[in-house]
Amino acid sequence: MSVHGGRRAVVRAGRILRFLGWFVARLVVANLVVAREILTPGWRLRPAIVRVPLPGASSTELVLTVLLVGLTPGTLAVAVRTTPPVLFVHGMYAEDPHAFRREVVELQRKLLSAVRPAGRQPTGPAPAAGDADGR
Repeated sequence: MSVHGGRRAVVRAGRILRFLGWFVARLVVANLVVAREILTPGWRLRPAIVRVPLPGASSTELVLTVLLVGLTPGTLAVAVRTTPPVLFVHGMYAEDPHAFRREVVELQRKLLSAVRPAGRQPTGPAPAAGDADGR
């Protein structure tokens, strides 16, 4: 392995570890929110299914996003469309569909930053467009 190749591997491993740290923190917060809901029913429950476009995602990246959404307490991918890439995500706390959509897009953007090679990093925020009613 060349010095350049070794440096790339270290940088990529660092990006993946940074993402995993961020995601673990997100999991802890989501678990605490769901635990609070169990202890105080009706506290903040506002379920909705939100359409989340994920332009430019490969099928592997789409699958990884679906898996991470499914691992997060309070969220579940209920449908996936591959052309164009769109997730339909059920959220227990989706009172504001636009904010909920931004959270899923942020998850996917951080995932792509961690797993894509340096030349294919996501650029700028992904569109947050939804259906006419925002869901």
